[in-house]
Amino acid sequence: MTSLERVLQAVSHGQSDHVPLDLGSSFTTGITRNICKRLCASLGFDGNPELYDVVQQLAVVPEEVLARLGVDVRGLIPNVIRKNPPVEDYGDFEQFEDEWGIIWKRHLGGLYFSATATKLGGNISRQDIEQFDWPDTGDPALFDGLAQQAEVWHKQGYAIILESVCAGIFEMAGRVRGVEQFYMDLALQPDLALALMDTFVELKIRFYEAAARHLGSYVQFIREGDDVAGQETFLVSPQMYRDIIKPRHKLLFEAQKRLFPKPFFVWFHSDGAIFDLLPHFIEIGVEVLNPLQLTAKGMDAERIKAEYGKDLAFWGAGINTQQTLPRGTVDQVREEVVQRMKILKTGGGFVFGTVHNIQDDVPVENILAMLDAWQEHCIY
Repeated sequence: MTSLERVLQAVSHGQSDHVPLDLGSSFTTGITRNICKRLCASLGFDGNPELYDVVQQLAVVPEEVLARLGVDVRGLIPNVIRKNPPVEDYGDFEQFEDEWGIIWKRHLGGLYFSATATKLGGNISRQDIEQFDWPDTGDPALFDGLAQQAEVWHKQGYAIILESVCAGIFEMAGRVRGVEQFYMDLALQPDLALALMDTFVELKIRFYEAAARHLGSYVQFIREGDDVAGQETFLVSPQMYRDIIKPRHKLLFEAQKRLFPKPFFVWFHSDGAIFDLLPHFIEIGVEVLNPLQLTAKGMDAERIKAEYGKDLAFWGAGINTQQTLPRGTVDQVREEVVQRMKILKTGGGFVFGTVHNIQDDVPVENILAMLDAWQEHCIY
Protein backbone atom coordinates (compact mmCIF):
# COMPACT_ATOMS: atom_id res chain seq x y z
CA MET A 1 0.00 0.00 0.00
CA THR A 2 1.38 3.44 -0.90
CA SER A 3 1.35 6.36 1.50
CA LEU A 4 -1.30 8.07 -0.62
CA GLU A 5 -3.53 4.99 -0.53
CA ARG A 6 -3.00 4.70 3.22
CA VAL A 7 -3.93 8.33 3.90
CA LEU A 8 -6.95 8.26 1.57
CA GLN A 9 -8.18 5.12 3.29
CA ALA A 10 -7.81 6.81 6.67
CA VAL A 11 -9.66 10.00 5.77
CA SER A 12 -12.37 7.88 4.12
CA HIS A 13 -12.92 6.20 7.51
CA GLY A 14 -11.34 2.92 6.53
CA GLN A 15 -8.65 0.79 8.11
CA SER A 16 -5.56 0.33 5.99
CA ASP A 17 -2.41 -1.60 6.86
CA HIS A 18 -1.55 0.96 9.55
CA VAL A 19 -2.28 4.46 10.85
CA PRO A 20 -0.60 7.05 8.58
CA LEU A 21 1.99 9.47 9.96
CA ASP A 22 2.40 13.19 9.32
CA LEU A 23 5.35 15.36 10.34
CA GLY A 24 6.36 18.72 8.90
CA SER A 25 3.80 19.12 6.13
CA SER A 26 2.20 22.47 7.05
CA PHE A 27 2.16 25.54 9.28
CA THR A 28 0.34 23.58 12.01
CA THR A 29 1.95 20.14 11.72
CA GLY A 30 5.59 21.23 11.65
CA ILE A 31 8.78 21.18 13.68
CA THR A 32 11.03 24.14 14.48
CA ARG A 33 14.50 24.21 12.99
CA ASN A 34 16.66 23.82 16.11
CA ILE A 35 14.89 20.69 17.33
CA CYS A 36 14.74 19.40 13.75
CA LYS A 37 18.53 19.67 13.58
CA ARG A 38 18.87 17.72 16.82
CA LEU A 39 16.44 15.07 15.61
CA CYS A 40 18.34 14.72 12.34
CA ALA A 41 21.64 14.36 14.22
CA SER A 42 20.18 11.70 16.50
CA LEU A 43 19.22 9.71 13.38
CA GLY A 44 22.68 10.08 11.87
CA PHE A 45 21.92 12.87 9.40
CA ASP A 46 23.85 16.14 9.22
CA GLY A 47 22.81 19.50 7.88
CA ASN A 48 21.05 22.73 8.64
CA PRO A 49 17.45 22.46 7.39
CA GLU A 50 15.95 25.34 5.45
CA LEU A 51 12.91 27.17 6.77
CA TYR A 52 9.52 27.11 5.09
CA ASP A 53 8.01 29.53 7.63
CA VAL A 54 10.33 32.15 9.08
CA VAL A 55 7.66 33.49 11.45
CA GLN A 56 7.33 30.19 13.33
CA GLN A 57 10.85 28.99 12.44
CA LEU A 58 9.45 25.81 10.90
CA ALA A 59 11.95 23.58 9.16
CA VAL A 60 11.89 21.65 5.92
CA VAL A 61 12.49 18.16 7.28
CA PRO A 62 15.08 16.50 5.02
CA GLU A 63 13.59 13.96 2.65
CA GLU A 64 15.87 11.19 3.86
CA VAL A 65 14.62 11.75 7.41
CA LEU A 66 10.96 11.69 6.34
CA ALA A 67 11.59 8.44 4.47
CA ARG A 68 13.47 6.93 7.40
CA LEU A 69 10.62 7.72 9.80
CA GLY A 70 7.90 6.49 7.45
CA VAL A 71 6.11 9.84 7.07
CA ASP A 72 3.20 9.47 4.63
CA VAL A 73 2.50 13.14 3.84
CA ARG A 74 4.43 15.80 1.96
CA GLY A 75 3.65 19.51 2.12
CA LEU A 76 3.74 22.19 -0.57
CA ILE A 77 4.32 25.75 0.66
CA PRO A 78 3.34 28.55 -1.74
CA ASN A 79 5.94 31.27 -2.26
CA VAL A 80 4.46 33.72 0.21
CA ILE A 81 6.76 36.31 1.77
CA ARG A 82 7.09 34.60 5.17
CA LYS A 83 8.67 31.62 3.40
CA ASN A 84 11.73 33.70 2.52
CA PRO A 85 11.24 37.31 3.69
CA PRO A 86 13.55 40.32 3.20
CA VAL A 87 14.49 40.62 6.87
CA GLU A 88 16.11 43.91 7.93
CA ASP A 89 18.53 43.93 10.87
CA TYR A 90 18.21 46.82 13.35
CA GLY A 91 20.71 45.59 15.90
CA ASP A 92 18.58 44.64 18.89
CA PHE A 93 15.75 43.44 16.66
CA GLU A 94 14.98 42.44 13.09
CA GLN A 95 11.80 42.78 11.09
CA PHE A 96 10.09 42.42 7.73
CA GLU A 97 6.84 43.46 6.11
CA ASP A 98 4.66 40.82 4.46
CA GLU A 99 2.33 41.12 1.48
CA TRP A 100 -0.60 42.02 3.76
CA GLY A 101 1.04 45.16 5.14
CA ILE A 102 1.82 43.48 8.49
CA ILE A 103 5.14 44.19 10.21
CA TRP A 104 6.74 41.15 11.85
CA LYS A 105 9.46 41.72 14.44
CA ARG A 106 11.86 39.47 16.36
CA HIS A 107 13.98 40.78 19.21
CA LEU A 108 17.58 39.71 19.71
CA GLY A 109 17.68 36.26 21.27
CA GLY A 110 14.06 35.51 20.42
CA LEU A 111 12.87 32.53 18.43
CA TYR A 112 9.67 33.66 16.71
CA PHE A 113 8.56 36.75 14.83
CA SER A 114 5.47 38.55 16.17
CA ALA A 115 3.08 40.86 14.35
CA THR A 116 3.63 44.36 15.73
CA ALA A 117 2.02 46.81 13.28
CA THR A 118 -0.33 46.94 10.33
CA LYS A 119 -1.30 49.40 7.61
CA LEU A 120 -5.04 48.91 8.06
CA GLY A 121 -5.25 49.66 11.76
CA GLY A 122 -7.10 52.55 13.36
CA ASN A 123 -9.97 54.50 11.86
CA ILE A 124 -10.67 53.21 8.36
CA SER A 125 -13.64 52.96 6.00
CA ARG A 126 -14.88 50.36 3.57
CA GLN A 127 -13.28 52.46 0.84
CA ASP A 128 -9.89 51.99 2.54
CA ILE A 129 -10.43 48.22 2.35
CA GLU A 130 -11.44 48.38 -1.30
CA GLN A 131 -8.49 50.59 -2.24
CA PHE A 132 -5.86 48.70 -0.24
CA ASP A 133 -3.05 47.19 -2.30
CA TRP A 134 -4.02 43.56 -1.77
CA PRO A 135 -1.61 40.93 -3.12
CA ASP A 136 -2.46 38.97 -6.23
CA THR A 137 -3.33 35.60 -4.73
CA GLY A 138 -3.60 34.09 -8.21
CA ASP A 139 -0.04 35.09 -9.14
CA PRO A 140 1.70 32.14 -10.88
CA ALA A 141 4.89 33.05 -8.98
CA LEU A 142 3.25 31.67 -5.84
CA PHE A 143 3.51 28.24 -7.40
CA ASP A 144 6.97 28.42 -8.99
CA GLY A 145 8.68 25.07 -8.50
CA LEU A 146 5.75 23.45 -6.72
CA ALA A 147 4.37 21.42 -9.61
CA GLN A 148 7.75 19.82 -10.29
CA GLN A 149 8.13 18.85 -6.64
CA ALA A 150 4.54 17.64 -6.46
CA GLU A 151 5.03 15.44 -9.50
CA VAL A 152 8.04 13.75 -7.88
CA TRP A 153 6.16 13.10 -4.63
CA HIS A 154 3.08 11.91 -6.53
CA LYS A 155 5.15 9.36 -8.45
CA GLN A 156 6.69 8.22 -5.17
CA GLY A 157 3.21 7.58 -3.82
CA TYR A 158 2.88 10.24 -1.10
CA ALA A 159 -0.20 12.14 -0.01
CA ILE A 160 0.20 15.88 -0.65
CA ILE A 161 -1.21 18.84 1.26
CA LEU A 162 -0.94 22.44 0.06
CA GLU A 163 -0.49 25.20 2.60
CA SER A 164 -2.96 28.07 2.19
CA VAL A 165 -1.96 31.53 0.99
CA CYS A 166 -2.58 33.01 4.44
CA ALA A 167 -4.24 32.29 7.77
CA GLY A 168 -8.03 31.99 8.07
CA ILE A 169 -10.46 34.77 7.21
CA PHE A 170 -11.23 35.48 10.88
CA GLU A 171 -7.59 35.38 11.92
CA MET A 172 -6.40 37.48 8.99
CA ALA A 173 -9.02 40.15 9.62
CA GLY A 174 -7.67 40.36 13.17
CA ARG A 175 -4.10 40.61 11.94
CA VAL A 176 -4.61 43.36 9.39
CA ARG A 177 -6.80 45.42 11.74
CA GLY A 178 -5.15 44.45 15.00
CA VAL A 179 -7.02 41.89 17.10
CA GLU A 180 -8.47 44.32 19.62
CA GLN A 181 -9.62 46.72 16.90
CA PHE A 182 -11.20 43.93 14.85
CA TYR A 183 -13.16 42.66 17.84
CA MET A 184 -14.48 46.19 18.34
CA ASP A 185 -15.35 46.29 14.64
CA LEU A 186 -17.43 43.15 15.04
CA ALA A 187 -19.45 44.80 17.82
CA LEU A 188 -19.57 48.44 16.72
CA GLN A 189 -19.20 48.47 12.94
CA PRO A 190 -20.00 44.96 11.72
CA ASP A 191 -20.39 46.07 8.10
CA LEU A 192 -16.71 46.96 8.06
CA ALA A 193 -15.72 43.66 9.68
CA LEU A 194 -17.82 41.69 7.20
CA ALA A 195 -16.38 43.59 4.24
CA LEU A 196 -12.89 42.71 5.42
CA MET A 197 -13.69 39.01 5.87
CA ASP A 198 -15.42 38.96 2.48
CA THR A 199 -12.26 40.36 0.95
CA PHE A 200 -10.29 37.45 2.37
CA VAL A 201 -12.90 34.99 1.09
CA GLU A 202 -12.42 36.40 -2.41
CA LEU A 203 -8.62 36.36 -2.11
CA LYS A 204 -8.59 32.77 -0.92
CA ILE A 205 -10.91 31.54 -3.65
CA ARG A 206 -8.68 33.24 -6.23
CA PHE A 207 -5.77 31.32 -4.71
CA TYR A 208 -7.71 28.04 -4.92
CA GLU A 209 -8.51 28.71 -8.57
CA ALA A 210 -4.84 29.22 -9.40
CA ALA A 211 -3.75 26.29 -7.24
CA ALA A 212 -6.21 23.98 -9.00
CA ARG A 213 -4.76 25.00 -12.38
CA HIS A 214 -1.16 24.45 -11.29
CA LEU A 215 -1.46 21.58 -8.81
CA GLY A 216 -4.94 20.11 -9.06
CA SER A 217 -3.80 16.68 -10.25
CA TYR A 218 -1.45 16.26 -7.28
CA VAL A 219 -3.08 17.81 -4.20
CA GLN A 220 -5.57 16.00 -1.96
CA PHE A 221 -5.84 18.64 0.77
CA ILE A 222 -5.41 22.37 1.39
CA ARG A 223 -4.46 23.32 4.93
CA GLU A 224 -7.21 25.80 5.56
CA GLY A 225 -7.94 26.93 9.10
CA ASP A 226 -9.29 29.50 11.50
CA ASP A 227 -8.84 29.61 15.27
CA VAL A 228 -12.22 30.64 16.64
CA ALA A 229 -11.79 29.31 20.20
CA GLY A 230 -9.34 29.52 23.06
CA GLN A 231 -8.59 26.72 25.49
CA GLU A 232 -11.60 27.54 27.69
CA THR A 233 -14.28 28.97 25.41
CA PHE A 234 -15.07 30.57 22.04
CA LEU A 235 -13.38 33.79 20.92
CA VAL A 236 -16.74 35.07 19.69
CA SER A 237 -20.29 34.19 20.68
CA PRO A 238 -21.79 31.00 19.19
CA GLN A 239 -24.37 33.15 17.42
CA MET A 240 -21.68 35.36 15.90
CA TYR A 241 -19.89 32.29 14.60
CA ARG A 242 -23.13 30.88 13.12
CA ASP A 243 -24.26 34.17 11.59
CA ILE A 244 -21.12 35.69 10.15
CA ILE A 245 -18.16 33.28 10.11
CA LYS A 246 -19.79 29.95 9.32
CA PRO A 247 -21.38 31.01 5.98
CA ARG A 248 -18.06 32.43 4.81
CA HIS A 249 -16.22 29.24 5.73
CA LYS A 250 -18.86 27.37 3.75
CA LEU A 251 -18.06 29.42 0.65
CA LEU A 252 -14.39 28.45 0.96
CA PHE A 253 -15.09 24.74 1.32
CA GLU A 254 -17.60 24.71 -1.53
CA ALA A 255 -15.04 26.40 -3.77
CA GLN A 256 -12.38 23.82 -2.91
CA LYS A 257 -14.68 20.90 -3.71
CA ARG A 258 -15.78 22.55 -6.93
CA LEU A 259 -12.28 23.36 -8.15
CA PHE A 260 -10.20 20.33 -7.22
CA PRO A 261 -10.63 16.91 -8.82
CA LYS A 262 -11.28 13.84 -6.70
CA PRO A 263 -9.82 12.51 -4.49
CA PHE A 264 -9.91 15.78 -2.58
CA PHE A 265 -10.97 16.36 1.04
CA VAL A 266 -11.77 19.56 2.94
CA TRP A 267 -9.07 19.83 5.63
CA PHE A 268 -9.64 22.37 8.40
CA HIS A 269 -7.45 23.45 11.32
CA SER A 270 -9.18 24.85 14.39
CA ASP A 271 -7.84 24.10 17.82
CA GLY A 272 -9.07 25.01 21.28
CA ALA A 273 -12.45 24.31 22.90
CA ILE A 274 -14.45 23.72 19.71
CA PHE A 275 -16.64 20.75 20.72
CA ASP A 276 -19.93 22.62 20.27
CA LEU A 277 -18.84 23.82 16.83
CA LEU A 278 -18.19 20.35 15.43
CA PRO A 279 -21.76 19.89 14.08
CA HIS A 280 -21.42 23.24 12.30
CA PHE A 281 -18.09 22.25 10.77
CA ILE A 282 -19.63 19.02 9.49
CA GLU A 283 -22.65 20.87 8.11
CA ILE A 284 -20.50 23.19 5.98
CA GLY A 285 -18.35 20.45 4.54
CA VAL A 286 -15.34 19.85 6.78
CA GLU A 287 -14.11 16.28 6.24
CA VAL A 288 -10.74 16.27 7.99
CA LEU A 289 -10.29 18.12 11.29
CA ASN A 290 -6.93 19.15 12.69
CA PRO A 291 -5.81 18.75 15.40
CA LEU A 292 -8.20 17.93 18.29
CA GLN A 293 -6.66 19.84 21.19
CA LEU A 294 -7.81 17.34 23.76
CA THR A 295 -6.55 19.36 26.74
CA ALA A 296 -8.98 22.18 25.93
CA LYS A 297 -12.28 22.39 27.80
CA GLY A 298 -14.87 19.85 26.67
CA MET A 299 -12.54 18.10 24.23
CA ASP A 300 -12.92 14.48 25.29
CA ALA A 301 -11.40 12.05 22.79
CA GLU A 302 -13.77 9.14 23.40
CA ARG A 303 -16.87 11.31 23.15
CA ILE A 304 -15.69 13.11 20.03
CA LYS A 305 -14.75 9.85 18.33
CA ALA A 306 -18.08 8.26 19.25
CA GLU A 307 -20.28 11.20 18.24
CA TYR A 308 -18.42 12.58 15.23
CA GLY A 309 -15.98 9.89 14.11
CA LYS A 310 -18.26 8.79 11.29
CA ASP A 311 -18.35 12.29 9.80
CA LEU A 312 -14.90 13.65 10.60
CA ALA A 313 -11.46 12.15 10.14
CA PHE A 314 -8.97 13.38 12.74
CA TRP A 315 -5.48 14.55 11.79
CA GLY A 316 -3.11 15.15 14.70
CA ALA A 317 -4.06 14.75 18.38
CA GLY A 318 -1.39 12.09 18.86
CA ILE A 319 0.21 13.86 21.80
CA ASN A 320 -0.07 17.10 23.76
CA THR A 321 2.58 19.53 22.50
CA GLN A 322 2.13 21.99 25.40
CA GLN A 323 2.93 19.68 28.29
CA THR A 324 3.60 15.99 27.66
CA LEU A 325 5.93 16.20 24.67
CA PRO A 326 8.18 19.01 25.99
CA ARG A 327 7.96 18.28 29.73
CA GLY A 328 6.92 14.67 30.19
CA THR A 329 9.16 11.68 30.70
CA VAL A 330 9.77 9.17 27.95
CA ASP A 331 7.35 6.79 29.65
CA GLN A 332 4.68 9.48 29.91
CA VAL A 333 5.08 10.26 26.22
CA ARG A 334 4.70 6.62 25.27
CA GLU A 335 1.68 6.17 27.53
CA GLU A 336 -0.15 9.16 26.07
CA VAL A 337 0.51 8.08 22.50
CA VAL A 338 -0.79 4.59 23.25
CA GLN A 339 -3.96 6.01 24.83
CA ARG A 340 -4.63 8.38 21.93
CA MET A 341 -3.99 5.65 19.35
CA LYS A 342 -6.31 3.21 21.11
CA ILE A 343 -9.20 5.67 20.97
CA LEU A 344 -8.69 7.47 17.67
CA LYS A 345 -7.52 4.71 15.33
CA THR A 346 -10.54 2.49 16.01
CA GLY A 347 -12.49 2.06 12.80
CA GLY A 348 -10.07 4.22 10.82
CA GLY A 349 -10.40 7.95 10.36
CA PHE A 350 -7.09 8.91 11.97
CA VAL A 351 -3.78 10.32 10.72
CA PHE A 352 -1.21 10.41 13.51
CA GLY A 353 0.59 13.65 14.30
CA THR A 354 1.20 16.01 17.17
CA VAL A 355 -1.46 18.45 18.38
CA HIS A 356 0.55 21.36 16.97
CA ASN A 357 4.08 22.21 15.86
CA ILE A 358 6.96 20.57 17.72
CA GLN A 359 8.85 23.37 19.48
CA ASP A 360 12.50 23.92 20.36
CA ASP A 361 12.07 22.93 24.03
CA VAL A 362 11.14 19.32 23.22
CA PRO A 363 13.80 16.72 24.12
CA VAL A 364 14.83 14.57 21.16
CA GLU A 365 14.31 11.42 23.23
CA ASN A 366 10.65 12.36 23.64
CA ILE A 367 10.17 12.69 19.88
CA LEU A 368 11.80 9.32 19.37
CA ALA A 369 9.62 7.80 22.10
CA MET A 370 6.53 9.25 20.39
CA LEU A 371 7.53 7.79 17.05
CA ASP A 372 8.42 4.42 18.55
CA ALA A 373 5.05 4.24 20.30
CA TRP A 374 3.26 5.16 17.07
CA GLN A 375 5.16 2.46 15.20
CA GLU A 376 4.44 -0.19 17.81
CA HIS A 377 0.71 0.54 17.89
CA CYS A 378 -0.11 1.76 14.38
CA ILE A 379 -1.05 -1.65 12.98
CA TYR A 380 -4.79 -2.38 12.77
